[in-house]
Amino acid sequence: MQQVPPSRPSINLEKPQQQQPNFHEYQDVFVVGAINHDVYLHCRVNNLGDRSVTWMRKKDTHILTVSLFTYTTDQRFTALHSESSDQWSLRIASAQKSDSGIYECQVSTEPKISAAFTLQVV
Repeated sequence: MQQVPPSRPSINLEKPQQQQPNFHEYQDVFVVGAINHDVYLHCRVNNLGDRSVTWMRKKDTHILTVSLFTYTTDQRFTALHSESSDQWSLRIASAQKSDSGIYECQVSTEPKISAAFTLQVV
């Protein structure tokens, strides 16, 4: 008779599956702002984890902010985020007509994912 070794519970040594980041399905992607007033673009990201959010101006592919750090010399651009929130906002102080255009909220996944926001300053 063949002996069967006693069974042991299996141990999973792999990292638990982390849900992939994705954008909240209801976002205001068309924003109209008044000239010389502050404008806010709000990007909501679910399951961000340890990834970062970047705001980029599409017309010149200029990176404006990464997380809460500003990468433009134009001090009118600021990233806003509360630690317990899934919302990442781009504030444009004293918006000008030249600020009109498409802005991208990007998440540092591989490959990157992004959501486009159209701003019209009138």
